[in-house]
Amino acid sequence: MLKALGKMAVDAVDFSGYESVPIYAQQDPICGTEPRFVLPQPVTLRLREKVFSISGDDFSISCAATGMEYFKCQGKVFSLREKKILRDNAGVPILNFKEQLISFTDKFNIYAGDKSDRKICKFQTKYTFIKAKMSTDFQDVVTGRMRHVVLKGDWRDKRGIIYLGEPKQGGVPIAKIYRQMTGKGMLFGVDDYFLEIAPGVDIALMVTMCIALDEHVRDSKRD
Repeated sequence: MLKALGKMAVDAVDFSGYESVPIYAQQDPICGTEPRFVLPQPVTLRLREKVFSISGDDFSISCAATGMEYFKCQGKVFSLREKKILRDNAGVPILNFKEQLISFTDKFNIYAGDKSDRKICKFQTKYTFIKAKMSTDFQDVVTGRMRHVVLKGDWRDKRGIIYLGEPKQGGVPIAKIYRQMTGKGMLFGVDDYFLEIAPGVDIALMVTMCIALDEHVRDSKRD
């Protein structure tokens, strides 16, 4: 079903800034979760956070053009120190994660399903007042190759780029994040941002990186 959704054309979305950065299709799949989440075409997703929710579905992830749902992220809002579960559009758990604070580093262990002890990967974060970085290494479940993926950007404005490889060492952009502020969103406590993902890239993993970094930044501001 996800592949059928991904084939729908994405309507133009009015963004500025990072939207001009090209992202590149990957002939060799980039897959950390399941092959079904590697689509053969680009997709733009809307991540909608229910800002004033205290439990239940904190994030709804849908097609930016059609509004059809791809994922839900369930767990206590505003805290990665509580477990979160990413589910597909049929409610099947894909992975779970929570933040682990160890000395001066912040790390997130990502596990398959909702209760599995099979580790998919680990996210590591660095955050300043404006800039944020999250990186991970994982073994590709399709090709068996080791992958290094990095998210960098201005997380205050929900703008960034996800790279395959380190950006300073020639990493290739494979996804990009934008934010569109509206009066309606501010009035009703909804903070939307958009994630455009290149063909051949694991959309579930890209979504999880965005959610994890988003809430990590929120947790850091409260500490």
